[in-house]
Amino acid sequence: MWFRHGDKKEKKKAQNKKNRFQQELFQWLRLKRAEEQRVKDIEKAQHPKAVERAPDEVNDKVAVIRNRLTGQKRVSRERWNRFAGTSGGGGRGL
Repeated sequence: MWFRHGDKKEKKKAQNKKNRFQQELFQWLRLKRAEEQRVKDIEKAQHPKAVERAPDEVNDKVAVIRNRLTGQKRVSRERWNRFAGTSGGGGRGL
């Protein structure tokens, strides 16, 4: 918005209108997030058998290894690509 020199009242009125809109929008988003969290908490309480994994088990960098003899999958003990680009295994004593 461009104002002529001396239109301070109009400029202030426009800025107050903009601030009021942004404040209402922020409050609406905050209430919406609180409602979504409340719904999630209720659903979680209704289904107690839903087991959450520990944070260390959810890591994307953990490789899944298939046993060649049995064909079963298991999670590796260390992260994949952990020592990439280092000669000699990156100080693992290799």
